[in-house]
Amino acid sequence: MNHSTHSGGLPPPLDAFTQVLGFDVPPSHRARWGPAITTAKRLGTVGLGPVQRLLLARQVGFNGLLASLLRHPERTLPERVRRELAPLAEPLPLGARATWLPAAPGLREQRAWNEALVALLSGTEWPLRTDGVRGPLEALEARSDVLAMQAPGTVGLPLWREVWRRQIGFNHACVRTLRHMLGAARPVLVMPAPEAYARVAREQETRDIRAATVALERLTRRPLFSIVTPAWETPLDVLQACVASVTAQVYPHWELCIVDDGSRGGDVAAALRQLAAGDARIRFERLPENQGIARATNAALAMATGEYVGFLDHDDLLAPHALAEVALRLASAPDTEVLYSDEDKVDSEGQRFAPYLKPELSPELLRAVNYVCHFLVVRTSLLREVGGIRQGFEGAQDHELLLRLMERTRRFAHIPKVLYHWRTLPGSTATDASAKPAASEAGRRAVTAHLERVGETATVETAAPGLYRIRRPIAHRPRVSVLLSRESTEAELSSLLALTDSLDVEVLVPVSEGDGPGRSSTDARALMDAELTLDSVDVSSSVGSSAKVVRISVADALTPGAVANRLLRASSGELVLSLEAGTLPTEPGWLAELASQALRPDVGVVGARILSPGGHVLHAGLCFGSEGQMLRPFAGLPDPSLRDFGGSHWPRDLLAVSCACAMIRRDVLESLSGWDETFMSEEARGAELCLRVGARGLRVLYTPHARLVRTHARGGGDDARDALRLREAWARHPRTPRGDPFGHPCFEPSDAEGTGR
Repeated sequence: MNHSTHSGGLPPPLDAFTQVLGFDVPPSHRARWGPAITTAKRLGTVGLGPVQRLLLARQVGFNGLLASLLRHPERTLPERVRRELAPLAEPLPLGARATWLPAAPGLREQRAWNEALVALLSGTEWPLRTDGVRGPLEALEARSDVLAMQAPGTVGLPLWREVWRRQIGFNHACVRTLRHMLGAARPVLVMPAPEAYARVAREQETRDIRAATVALERLTRRPLFSIVTPAWETPLDVLQACVASVTAQVYPHWELCIVDDGSRGGDVAAALRQLAAGDARIRFERLPENQGIARATNAALAMATGEYVGFLDHDDLLAPHALAEVALRLASAPDTEVLYSDEDKVDSEGQRFAPYLKPELSPELLRAVNYVCHFLVVRTSLLREVGGIRQGFEGAQDHELLLRLMERTRRFAHIPKVLYHWRTLPGSTATDASAKPAASEAGRRAVTAHLERVGETATVETAAPGLYRIRRPIAHRPRVSVLLSRESTEAELSSLLALTDSLDVEVLVPVSEGDGPGRSSTDARALMDAELTLDSVDVSSSVGSSAKVVRISVADALTPGAVANRLLRASSGELVLSLEAGTLPTEPGWLAELASQALRPDVGVVGARILSPGGHVLHAGLCFGSEGQMLRPFAGLPDPSLRDFGGSHWPRDLLAVSCACAMIRRDVLESLSGWDETFMSEEARGAELCLRVGARGLRVLYTPHARLVRTHARGGGDDARDALRLREAWARHPRTPRGDPFGHPCFEPSDAEGTGR
């Protein structure tokens, strides 16, 4: 989906807040006296312009320089903050100390805010370390409203608030920008505008219903679907709409098995009895008392007689062609055991919004978050074989079930159409996953139990409500060979080696041979065959890390792939990390995370999360379009972001990751004869290697828990010849006949934009 349709959730940039002079008096929230209060405030600000200009004259300069530094945080950021920004931290105009200004409300607090900001950004180097910044950022956020601590009876406080309103907005926007830059931000929800999405979705659904209806006429196999729905205390209009979405199915071979889980009063049961009396396909049972969603769902499953079971919550809606699309997919792949579709949300007014477009089965993603969710359909025999819904995981019972299903079969199928509408009601997880913390804990226990069953040693942490991080121990201390793409400065090497996570690390740096004085002219073939010279330097004393730097002389004519292969031959590590020079880690644990994933025997390549200095995504995994063009589904968005494809902070299986930071075991890399030396583009070279790794049956993973920042600008775009050859490699891949299984058919070429800088 085109990123241009995703502007609704993006926060305004810091530059939008730099104009702090002027007044924006908002309408009062008071119902009775609101208009009068608003008018009085606006009249009161007429004469405050000179006061505001005098009060914020120096602050305007501080804000402008700060915004400029954060817009282009070069490696000199800390130095410039100390040298240029710190002298402007005092907002009091020169010569004003003897006037009334020092006592003006907010002035002392703004000075304290400025000084705290300068202290935070005055580290020794860029990128700033992200570990330990949450506390200072929280303190900075708490200080952003410089009038918050003023006594309610302060003379003229409402008018002083208008004087400071824009500056307070700038303070908050600055903290938000820093949170994204320093890895301490909450996810930004970036979704299509609801009105535009609802219109397009209705039009698409109309076309899909028409096509499905025609296709059903040619269908020879027509399985019976049992829709199971546990109900409890459901608002009657919502419950009736849910049932109506089943009776409206264009595919007629279904039964609705609905259980009232002991709702108080008799309204729910009475409504369901009436609905069942009107349609013989509706089967109803009432439990004498509330027994919880697990038992109620199993009671509904006990009534099912269909070949497949579909799960429908009592307050949600099925699209009219949902069962038809499932039947059609089963006709083309009859051995499928588990099916699921895309979904969106629907509000109390029936407005559809927030679509969720999913990949095919991604074990790494499913362990981290229940991305499958709705509309879920499972072969009945398999469902009963695994034991149905388990008690003790209420709130995450569907996630727990999916993990058990994945242990038994990999015959999952994703239908890339929105067939389920998840209703948002107050207190529901559709509205806010944090509304039910017990459900999140149940999900963590479900993932832990799953890993124990499959024999994987790991610990599971709750990273956010419904999102889990799996930490895998490293049984030994492997040597990691870091292959840099080009020469690096001593400062870059120092930053890199300061965070090696106590692993045995060697860094191999290519050094250009050039054509220096006395060097004879040599043709290209001789340069390609030139011997490497090694200059091994132990840097443990200079950077506090037990690592060494190996400088390798290479010919200028070598392609990036040829350089990487030369470095590989000179390296000795069990693990090999391809790293773009100037791409630096920002927190401890990044290298151990990559190593722990790459050492898994079924994993081939592991890629990292790479950001711009401004905190925007450059790489969070790669996907492929319908014709094999390379796409970057999160590029250009603030990190972390939640878009219609999920989160930039979610781990997942992919066909390819960027070689700007990618780890692979030496034995795997050598079995493939290294990188293809004919590619000129670093991006295409890495993607092509990932495709070959995947063709060997090994997995390619993206982990967001290795976070790096590219500290330099990179010019140029993708090489056209490389793009053509990469498409040819994509077409030969055994998993791409139906497209990229880990992408989505709705992705457009615009999803390729944004990462070349």
